[in-house]
Amino acid sequence: MKKIFTVVMAIAFAFSVAGLAVAEEKAAAPAAEKAATVAEKSATSAEKSAASAEKSATAAKKATKAKTNLVSGTIEAVDAAAGTFTVKGKKGNVDLKAGEKVKLGDFKVGDKVVVKYADGTASSVKAVKAAKAAKKSAAKAEKAAAAAEKSADAAEKSAADAKKAAPAEKK
Repeated sequence: MKKIFTVVMAIAFAFSVAGLAVAEEKAAAPAAEKAATVAEKSATSAEKSAASAEKSATAAKKATKAKTNLVSGTIEAVDAAAGTFTVKGKKGNVDLKAGEKVKLGDFKVGDKVVVKYADGTASSVKAVKAAKAAKKSAAKAEKAAAAAEKSADAAEKSAADAKKAAPAEKK
């Protein structure tokens, strides 16, 4: 009888150990799946952040690439057909092309103007009365460009940090 009892106890012990092992495997599987899902979401978020940072950086570089200049002076020559004009300022004459929004038909030789231009193309031509407003808008544009560049740098750093963190979570 003792032998039968010992055999039954041994079988019961074997089943309990096997049952614990199966339960442990089942509990470990969802935890591993959750960790993998979290890692995937983190990596996706990092990629989106990196793409956003690249767009911001590109926009900031474009904004700062073509430096905007202002010239105040008198119109010396106008060729509306060719879309060119010359402004005589304090530092001399500046030959410019009219941009898309500039209408040279509104101006004549001798008019006092303030011209906003970059790379030889005028983006705005305003009569002297609007000079103060033009200076304010130019200052605001420069501040906005500087802020955009700072934001782009911060976004790039954040994206780099997120990319570094994402692979670590997958392990």
